[in-house]
Amino acid sequence: MHALRSLLRGNAFLQKWRFAPYILAYALARRTTSVRDGRVLFLSDSRSGFSGNFAFLDAEIRRQDPTADIRGVFKKSLRARRPLRDLLALPWLIASAQTVIVDDFYPLIYPLNLRPQTRLLQVWHAAGAFKRVGWSREGLPGGPLPGSLAHRNYTDVTVSAEAIRGDYAEAFAVDLERVHALGVPRTDVFFDEGLVQSTAASLRKRYGIRAHQRIALFAPTFRGNGQLTATYDVDAVPWERLAADLGDDWVVMVKMHPFVTPLEVQRPNVTGVLDVSAERELNELLMAADVLVTDYSSAIFEYALLRRPIVFFCPDLAEYTSDRDFYYPFDTYVTGPLVTDGDDLAAAISSATVGPHADAFRERFLAACDGRSSERIVRDIVLARRAEVDAAAVAPGGSPAPTTVGGRITGQLAVAWLARTGLSALYAPLKLLRTRRKVVMISREHPEEPADFTDLRAAIQAQDPTVDVVSMVRMVPPGIPGKIRYSLHMLAQLYQVATARVLVVDTYSIVASVLRHKESLTVVQIWHALGAFKKFGLSILGQEEGRDARLAAAMRMHEGYDVVLTSAEECRPAYAEAFGTDPSKVVVAPLPRVDRLRDPARAAETRERIYARHPHLRGARVAVFAPTFRLDGTVTVDAATLSAALAEAGVHTVVKLHPLMHGRFGADVDTADGFSTQEMLLVADLFITDYSSALYEAAVVGVPSYFLVPDLDEYLSSRDFYLDYRRDLPGPIVRTVEELAAAVAADGATRADAAAFARRWVQVPGDPAPAAGATPCADDIARRLIAAVDAR
Repeated sequence: MHALRSLLRGNAFLQKWRFAPYILAYALARRTTSVRDGRVLFLSDSRSGFSGNFAFLDAEIRRQDPTADIRGVFKKSLRARRPLRDLLALPWLIASAQTVIVDDFYPLIYPLNLRPQTRLLQVWHAAGAFKRVGWSREGLPGGPLPGSLAHRNYTDVTVSAEAIRGDYAEAFAVDLERVHALGVPRTDVFFDEGLVQSTAASLRKRYGIRAHQRIALFAPTFRGNGQLTATYDVDAVPWERLAADLGDDWVVMVKMHPFVTPLEVQRPNVTGVLDVSAERELNELLMAADVLVTDYSSAIFEYALLRRPIVFFCPDLAEYTSDRDFYYPFDTYVTGPLVTDGDDLAAAISSATVGPHADAFRERFLAACDGRSSERIVRDIVLARRAEVDAAAVAPGGSPAPTTVGGRITGQLAVAWLARTGLSALYAPLKLLRTRRKVVMISREHPEEPADFTDLRAAIQAQDPTVDVVSMVRMVPPGIPGKIRYSLHMLAQLYQVATARVLVVDTYSIVASVLRHKESLTVVQIWHALGAFKKFGLSILGQEEGRDARLAAAMRMHEGYDVVLTSAEECRPAYAEAFGTDPSKVVVAPLPRVDRLRDPARAAETRERIYARHPHLRGARVAVFAPTFRLDGTVTVDAATLSAALAEAGVHTVVKLHPLMHGRFGADVDTADGFSTQEMLLVADLFITDYSSALYEAAVVGVPSYFLVPDLDEYLSSRDFYLDYRRDLPGPIVRTVEELAAAVAADGATRADAAAFARRWVQVPGDPAPAAGATPCADDIARRLIAAVDAR
């Protein structure tokens, strides 16, 4: 049987064959169901329900989003048989989940080709980095064999400190950027002193422990290669003598690892000790214990938060080290007496004190645990949508990749005609419906509601709560099934637009441009970028990165706008050209995101969130490198080389890709996951790009900009710009990383240059001084939209 398990674990094909029914069912579910916002699925093959980290995350999800759809599928152990209903329900639940959460080895999930919109979050059941796990055990007994699929497909992993992110990246064979130092949910309770005291009192009462008695909690880890082979040598401890030597002033509690048979079952005649192995979780026991006795258990990390003594009982240290090994030398973890002989335990327990290195130990392994771990993990990962879209299938704005001259153009023109005809037929009866004082906002540029829409809705409702605001945001997914589902979403758009007085879009929208609307509808284009940088829309028809002119005409590309918003007077001619509209319809009104960038209070709050998650950035001189989106998904500059070159100049580089681009740069490149480019600009000292319009956001916050363009000539010929690239930019233009490093060292770009560029290209209404809570841009657009609602 052991040989068969080893064969299965070491052969990817056999692993997939083992779970073939689930793989096939999941593949079917992917094609017949969509990801449901707010659906969170907890999976475990080692617990019977919501306990440990799961319990804390469950409670926090319900607090942050009472409407969340929380599901759990549990098995008490790997040995337990999986019920037939799992084959029917589990693939469907995984396929429809926004986030799937595991806290241990979960073999069924690894062969699945998870859809890109789903997060697979590992909240490992142990804090710190103690004994080696997962791929860190490769080549050791019980470690994964070559070809194993175990752990590799986690999209996110949470850990208890920044210093151990690399250890978990190694353990799970994932990129460092997927590992987040957000803390451990179940440690939150240790920061509530009142709860710690009341829990300890309750447990003492439950077990009849008198007030004068101290508790020594004996909680060792298991021996063996995992759940199926776990053991512990209970004969290594002289139980009766230990209790007798400690005397009536002490109570010895024994908590065996859940994988190990309880002491009272292995040695039913042992007296003088209290077996509490039936307690599934350690937290309550740790809160009550005066001294923890353990060996290689990660309980040392949680207990360290209580600042109480730990005794290490390790009679097999040499053997355990050779079989399992640790991430760091064992003495790194020893913050109390080390005992190798059971006869010495009583003396060590009765005299144990907190070691001198305990504070350094907590800082190294538990720095991210502060009582708010659950809050951060739920906010930043569990309930955050994952923007993963195939860059080869989607172009900027979430649209299908541009169709160039020739190829399948005849067929696509036919499809365009059918689409226009069909949509018009469906829309015609809906136009008979009565319109309401309603603003509809549609985007296929983002996977979730963009900040511009969020702030605009808030501004409208603040000025006139009687105006109904409906936001419809969904990207066009790749593949035929995805586009079929999107077509159903478009039917809902038709109804909302037919009953609205104002339609707001931030990219090309089929519903906005293809259809003939009622005269009572005002269509407003608020384009998703500031300024006028790269040419886009109708300005680049027939070019390499533009649409085929025939298909653009067939789909009425950018037709039908009543108002087009832009960020500055100088942008108006460019926007009139890009949208094929009369310049009189182009109005200067910068996007609401400008308010966020300028608001000092909001900026300070964002900076603190960034530093809390990425503390290494606090005090560093930070460069944000944000290359533009390219259809082939490439980045023309080697990010590792760039990071190394700037590091020599004392600059720490953070690489932020366009949401539709996906790169894996390795452990030496920081991507500051969890935050957008615009947010990272608030901690940046300089900004580096090639052709990204994020340079306007950088200018608004006064960040000096540098332009690294090894392919400038080629890009000019394929795309071109509205401004003069060589003369109008607010910083040095360089071709190589070496030239960039030299320019940065010489402070070639300045905040004054950035401010001047912002004044030219982003004209805030009234240009008020930035004030906490002020939203002049959102308010200005809201007034215009409300006026349009009432005018029609």
